[in-house]
Amino acid sequence: MIPVRNNKGRFFEIAKENYNTLLSYCGILNDEGYWKQAESILHMSIYEVLDRYIQSILISMAVSGGEMNEKERQFIVALPESKQFELGTGDKIPDAIIRAADMFLKSPPVILQLCSLRDYEKKTELTKYYFDALLNIMACMSYMNEKREKYIISYIKSFYAKVIPFLIDSTNKAVVNERYVFKKMTQDPELPKDLDANKQVPLAAVPTFAEDNEIEIDAKDYEKTPEEEELMKKSTLDSLLEELNSLVGLDEVKKEIGSLINLIKVRKIREEKGLPQMDMSYHMVFTGSPGTGKTTIARLVSEIYKELGILSKGTLVETDRSGLVAGYVGQTALKVKEVVNKALGGILFIDEAYSLSNSDANDFGKEAIDTLVKAMEDHRDDLVVIVAGYTKEMKDFLAANTGLISRFNKFITFEDYTPDELLQIMISMAGKVQMKLSDEAMRSLSDYLTNMPEEGRRIFGNARGIRNVFESAVVNQANRIVLLEDPSIEDLSLITDKDLKY
Repeated sequence: MIPVRNNKGRFFEIAKENYNTLLSYCGILNDEGYWKQAESILHMSIYEVLDRYIQSILISMAVSGGEMNEKERQFIVALPESKQFELGTGDKIPDAIIRAADMFLKSPPVILQLCSLRDYEKKTELTKYYFDALLNIMACMSYMNEKREKYIISYIKSFYAKVIPFLIDSTNKAVVNERYVFKKMTQDPELPKDLDANKQVPLAAVPTFAEDNEIEIDAKDYEKTPEEEELMKKSTLDSLLEELNSLVGLDEVKKEIGSLINLIKVRKIREEKGLPQMDMSYHMVFTGSPGTGKTTIARLVSEIYKELGILSKGTLVETDRSGLVAGYVGQTALKVKEVVNKALGGILFIDEAYSLSNSDANDFGKEAIDTLVKAMEDHRDDLVVIVAGYTKEMKDFLAANTGLISRFNKFITFEDYTPDELLQIMISMAGKVQMKLSDEAMRSLSDYLTNMPEEGRRIFGNARGIRNVFESAVVNQANRIVLLEDPSIEDLSLITDKDLKY
């Protein structure tokens, strides 16, 4: 039996508990009627679909990590109650099974969609708990392969990109974000979280099964050496830089961030060699229109700063005027301090920061700025602040307090996306979930973006507008596909011009 010493020595046991928890969530959906329509189309129970989904993910992980080893094979076979794929013996997964698993993963994650739909309708958080338990299983599986550091980050990023567009409730997208997924896969596997009764998510009865599947695992096989830890750190930084450079457009932004990274690297080399260092501020000003990637870049910078040793956590806390300014005397300073404490170890990203500098003498924005300047000085070793907004307004903001100008000496301008770049962003969004645009859809969207009037372009909101178009297209496609008696993979993957609504 698996030794009960610590989480690292209980991979299968932890995975099994998370699996049983997923069964209970499926029971909720089944009992409340959410599965009824899906069952009439798929002709499978929700539990069978869950098992097929989990086995498909685990098979895909094994393939990503190279040849399947015996521990991986046992894990895949033993975890789910129903055996949707017969792996047999040996370290090679049959090609037919790999293709079948890959094909299944290309389909929309229907159970996750139903969790999200339930959350939207009942204001619950089932999606978060479902996704958390699923990631715990994937984390446990990754420890079956000694080479996990070399493939797990890129695999999880790919997995996350495929499922996130199918979440219906925007709140779920805020909670189940890429940073959350990354943290889950780089920390020790966890037991399933207890559901918060205040969030209106009841626990269904967990089906019981015979406990006859056991895997012997020695946690010592997976303890990292200092060399492996350093390799993991380098791999993470390389992965973040790869993600940065893969973004559509933003050429000047990439150059600026690249130069900043090089400056920090050389600074550290000088420090190691005992050479004197000049003071350096890591705070930045991002200027540009909404939807030009400022928040995305801020998140990447926070993680890059962590890998370079500038920040201890690398988290990103987003806020705006409403999160910093209160309506009563003395409350604003407390509010700012609370947000700053939450951001310690990472980046505090203040969107539309210029709204803090109001000329009204009775406004508390000035108090927020003064408190922020002091906090930046008090926590200069483990806090970075990025302020963002329109170019002209940000100049007025910095002039509102002399302490701001001296602390923000790095300005990065985010240009509006061109029509071609917006089209490429749409294609990229679709490609991440194994979808594509028909030729007619491509022409229609290109014409729409090219001929958009200046005022319409401003309202459209760059990449935010494209995401709205894509999400609307996915919904419209689903409404069209559900009427087909037996939709093919091509049907499920194609967005036509009829799905595009502007």
